[in-house]
Order: sequence, then structure tokens, then C-alpha cells
Amino acid sequence: MAKIKVASINGEWMNDWFTPDAQAAAFRPEFTRDGDTNNTASTAGRLAALIRAVDADVLALEEAPSRPAELQVFIQQYLSAGGAPLYSAFLSDTGGAQKLALLYKPGAVQARLATATEIQDLLGPWHADVDGDALIEDYDFTRTPLVVRLTVGGHALEMIVMHTKSSFVNQGAQLWNDPARRQEYVIQALKARRRNATECMRVRDYLDKRLAADRGANIIVCGDLNDGPGRDYFETHYLAHNTVDVLIGSAYAPETVFLHAQHDVAVNDRYTAVFDDFVANEPNRKLLLDHLLLSPGLRAGGLRRVADSGKVAHVEYDAQLQHNGRRRDERPCDHRPVSVQLQY
Repeated sequence: MAKIKVASINGEWMNDWFTPDAQAAAFRPEFTRDGDTNNTASTAGRLAALIRAVDADVLALEEAPSRPAELQVFIQQYLSAGGAPLYSAFLSDTGGAQKLALLYKPGAVQARLATATEIQDLLGPWHADVDGDALIEDYDFTRTPLVVRLTVGGHALEMIVMHTKSSFVNQGAQLWNDPARRQEYVIQALKARRRNATECMRVRDYLDKRLAADRGANIIVCGDLNDGPGRDYFETHYLAHNTVDVLIGSAYAPETVFLHAQHDVAVNDRYTAVFDDFVANEPNRKLLLDHLLLSPGLRAGGLRRVADSGKVAHVEYDAQLQHNGRRRDERPCDHRPVSVQLQY
């Protein structure tokens, strides 16, 4: 029984590493992030070592560089063997300096970009109220999902790579901790979460149409969804939902509900990022922000999930940390990779 591994990782502002777009694609010797001057080779080498250790056949990459040539420079210099690249890649055309990418091993799978006709329900603005003023306006993705159609051992597999709107609010801690300005933060935080939710709803509508046309379609929705299981302060007290639940589907149509690949990871290990939560006054809060969601077709049929194969790559990630990863060049990125195996 043949197997492949599918994974997702956030590269954490890879665009920092490269020359300006007006110049030929090349690495900068150094770059600045969070007030520190960082060594590019050390940073890129740590991320590459993590990717090699995960050793996925198909790898979704968020916060990839802004130009295809930059991504190719990274692959050629850090993800090659004997001068031959280990991966081919697709790079999205939206997202500014934080693009979406999909890397794949040509010997393991065949791949092509989905056509505009195939994903027309994901293209262009739609109507939504993202600022809570009860007025419906045009809204578009922060980064349009990257959709790639693969063939795995003769079986079709659709990969939808996402990086939803961040919940980050500039100077958020200062606003929250100032009673006179806390409401400013609340308003901005809710707007970010509404944007995130409506992006997930847009993709869920696309998935419902795909499954209505082909109930057994093999689809993986993956990436950094900037949200995790459970509800944070704003989702509990204002929105009454989180965004991952929107994507997974409705209990009223169980035949269309997606399975979370990391559901079988031990609870204490079920996180990909660690941040100080100043709203909950919880330092080093562990969050599962990175996800692999599997369509019902991947639980039965010719291409299917390997039982208990969902993983968060903590060991591989920790192996690339220095000084607890405080500086950018002392860590591979700020999110642990997630992966799952499929068999056919």
C-alpha cells in the first residue's frame, strides 16, 4: 500500500530574506525583523532543515516570498540534492508580501493549478458585513486561496491552501490595557474576526458546491487559519462561533463534514503557535492555528487518510531552535508544521 505525506507550514515572512522586487531575485545577507538584524542564511537554513525533516510529498507554505523567482532561489539553494531541486512549486498571485505556495515532489504526485473556471466561486468580491454596521458591502479575500489539482497514484486530490485575515491589531496590548481606549481594540479585533469568518464561509460555500457535484471528491483545506478549536474572548462574548467550525461544516449534513487531521494528536501537543494572550492575561498561550481539514471522501475509497497519522512536528521544530527562538534567525519560523499521511 503506497503512502504520501501532506503537510502545511507558515514560513514567517520569508519575503524579508530577498532583494527588492525591482532587483533580480537573490538573498539579502541580513534582514531586520522585530528590531533585530538577522542573518538570512541562518534563518533560511533553519526553515529548510525543518522542511527536510518533515519530508512531505506535498507541502503547503504560507507567508512565502512575493515572487516565483525568490521561491525558486530558496528551493535551489536549500531544498536540492546533487543540484536537483527536491520540489516543484506553485506561487499564488495575491497576498502582497505574504504569498501562498504549494511545493510537491514530482516523483510522488502530478500537479496543476486549478483553472479560473474551476474556482470561479472563489474569485472576486462577495457581499458581507465585516464591520458589524449591519450594512452589506463588497469584500474580497486578504489572500485568495491557492487551489491545486493533484493526481496521486491515479486518484484525484484537490489542495486548497489558505491564510486567512490575521486577528492582529496594531498596538493591541496598549489599547487593551488602557481603559479609555479598550473599546477601540474591541472594535478592531471584532472586525478582523468577522473578516476571517467570512473568508472561511466563502470557502465553505465553494466546498458545498464541490461536494454537491461530487460527493466523493478528495479535498484537503489547509493552512494558517488564524483561529483554532474553541472560542476566544471575542468569539465567546460577541460572535458566538469560531471560524474553523465554519469551514468544517454542519452537523445537519454529516456527509459533508470535514475531518480535522490533528484530532488524534494528544491534547497537550495539539498546538502550532505560542503567543502571549494579553486579553486573557495568559503568557505563552498554546494555539492550534495551522490546520489540515479532510473531505469525507478521504475517509473511504481509493485515496484515504492513514489512521492516527495526524501530527504536529514538535520534535522536528524544536531541533531547529536556538536560545528558545527569541530572534528571528534563531528559529525556523513561528508555527510548528502539521502533517497527515494518505494511502492508496
